[in-house]
Amino acid sequence: MSAKLWQLKQISTGEPLNEPQLLPNNWGPIFGMEGFKDQLGDLSWLGMDDKGWFIVGDAPPPPPPPEPEPGPPAPPAPEAEVFDPVAHRLKLLNDSDWAVLPDVPMTSTERRAWEEYRKNLRDLSLDVEWPNVTNWPSPPDRLLYK
Repeated sequence: MSAKLWQLKQISTGEPLNEPQLLPNNWGPIFGMEGFKDQLGDLSWLGMDDKGWFIVGDAPPPPPPPEPEPGPPAPPAPEAEVFDPVAHRLKLLNDSDWAVLPDVPMTSTERRAWEEYRKNLRDLSLDVEWPNVTNWPSPPDRLLYK
């Protein structure tokens, strides 16, 4: 059952005396008129001659709840890291620079292993698969001073 709009009118002329409105759900007890809704069309019994409340239509549906306030914008999604083989090779070379310094204490076998590793890194660009190389050289097992 939808809510109804009521309007106080002059009975003899039908002239509205106020704007259409909803009667509160607890209208009866407020006005001491519990159980008298059927007598609202003629209020002469209350001393209000030639006046009455009349249903003038259905109440509009309630407005939708307000949209929630938008929060701060989401941070942009991090861009997927793109593997850059040139930068990766350069990083591996830079990370192994220490191994070819003349004052680093290591055996000649260790020094040759590091030199071979770095040569293999530099030669990667000569590989037919470059820059899509999948088999990268591994550093020597013993990482001194790292």
